[in-house]
Amino acid sequence: MSVKRRVEIFRPPVSSLWSQACSPSVSSVVKFLRIIFLLALLTTGANALAATPVGGLSAAGRNGQIFLTWREAPTPPGTTFNVYASQAPLDQLAAARQVGHHLEQHSARDWWEDPASFKKDVPAGAPVGFLLESNGARLDPAGGLFVYTVPAGAAGDWFFAVTSSDPDGREDRTIVPGENATQVGTPTPGGAPQPIWQRPGPRPAPGAGQGKPLRMSLHAKGGIVHDMEYLAFGDETMGWRAGLPFKFSVRVQADEVLVQPTDRVWINRPHDEAADGGTPAIWTFWYGYNSKIYDRAAMGSGVPTNYTECRNLWILDWVSGFYRPDRNRWYCSGSSMGGCGTISFGWRHPELFAALHAHVPIVSYTYVNGPRGSGSRLEPSCWTGPISPEVRASDGAPLLDRMNGVLYVRAATADLPPLFLVNGRPDASIPWMNNPPFYRAVNDARQALGAYWDSGDHATCGKEAPADVKDWLKGLRRYRLDESFPAFANTSSNRNPGQGRPDDGDPIGWINRGLDWRDIVDTEDEYGLTVVADYPGLEYPVRTDVTLRRVQRFKPGPMARLQAQLGDSPPVSIETDSAGRITIPGVAIPSPAGVRIKLTRAAR
Repeated sequence: MSVKRRVEIFRPPVSSLWSQACSPSVSSVVKFLRIIFLLALLTTGANALAATPVGGLSAAGRNGQIFLTWREAPTPPGTTFNVYASQAPLDQLAAARQVGHHLEQHSARDWWEDPASFKKDVPAGAPVGFLLESNGARLDPAGGLFVYTVPAGAAGDWFFAVTSSDPDGREDRTIVPGENATQVGTPTPGGAPQPIWQRPGPRPAPGAGQGKPLRMSLHAKGGIVHDMEYLAFGDETMGWRAGLPFKFSVRVQADEVLVQPTDRVWINRPHDEAADGGTPAIWTFWYGYNSKIYDRAAMGSGVPTNYTECRNLWILDWVSGFYRPDRNRWYCSGSSMGGCGTISFGWRHPELFAALHAHVPIVSYTYVNGPRGSGSRLEPSCWTGPISPEVRASDGAPLLDRMNGVLYVRAATADLPPLFLVNGRPDASIPWMNNPPFYRAVNDARQALGAYWDSGDHATCGKEAPADVKDWLKGLRRYRLDESFPAFANTSSNRNPGQGRPDDGDPIGWINRGLDWRDIVDTEDEYGLTVVADYPGLEYPVRTDVTLRRVQRFKPGPMARLQAQLGDSPPVSIETDSAGRITIPGVAIPSPAGVRIKLTRAAR
């Protein structure tokens, strides 16, 4: 029984105490001792509650996580809370490990339901608590919540304590068993963490997306997905503290499983250093942010960490297991900040995504065009000002190198997912200067790229694009992880993007527009395909270098001699490179019908 409940049960009215003491039927000594006992009990309970603003701490485990909830007494603005865990009963904190810190006041409040979390100068919504059980009751938004992800392989019981720190960071480490510390151990819950269904009615059945393609759609800066289906709580790899909540949407549509994560995270302070931010639920350009973002003054000793990417990987892993989409047909797309994430996240996972589409993305984060260059986009969330080459990300690489698409594609050894881009040359939000070097780097690396640019700004780019370019997003499903495809380079019909100045190069142009293929044969002894080129106004012949990517069976090995036959022309000898990759240079496409390429091993 908690202290508070004892107080409520044994607290008689003051008049009753005095009347008992004056009763002629009981000895005065016994009456007096009874009064002393009750007053002492009242005093102990009052002091315990005064010592800590946390009361009624309870723990419940399920699916690899333990859900802690508590009551909160009024505290000064700026108070934060800390969570400790131990596998032995807690009467002091010395033997416990801190597993949560800088929890906000009333952390049981579902801040996703408050428009003021995402946009400055809007009225705050009525507080509502988190929904922790599908179709259940919401928590009291005035209380506290922390979700602990139990380490893999752990066993036994768990005990917890919650303390508070004042606005200056001074922690009150008082422990009151039964109030801010659990007295009964919570057994390690089995299973893996699961998201919680947030909408009325039953969630879809397991396998609801069986065999369908999956597309992860990344939203632009400032946006969130409305009416999200799932709530989850991350571990320490997914945020600046463990237990951060995140929401996402999964919708089974007629032709795909649409996965929509949200690039928002609560940092427990207004993000005032972001010129277009200022709210406590920040965007991260789908990469991540500083490990000490909760304290602006401490960020200089923090580390830019790819928390958002880790969160997206967790979502995809769960969706794959529950909805069961076709594992060979996953795609990623997005516009603006979502396009940036499509490149920085999607391109880094060629084992997941078959193809990518990015509209008005940043291709590289640099300062090549001054202090307001694309590198400045990372400053508010990752650092305390301009990012120097010495600032390193959590994987040890300099942050600017890690987020530089040119450097990434030059170093890549894998077959990267085909990438389709649309950009506007005068786009004030996305500096054009980075694009021409990026196009050249992808071309030189012989990775698959389709690019289109025009004279539109951030909002109008691509609106007047040709129909075949607008169809690039739908064309992603042309690609599968278990099928090979050609990557094109040095194509004669390409336009000139210039060197990066707004007035240099073709104002409207493209890279590898209209190139396609059909009828692939991929066996141990032979590889064949027909390469085509077609769009309105295209002049033939079109010449291009063809590099085979994701080859499944025809793998002759490094520096192997092959026979290549193009159409009816006599076979010519070509050689694989040091990685065993096959490039057929100077393929001439004479008409819309295309040209057939056939490869066989050269006779020894």
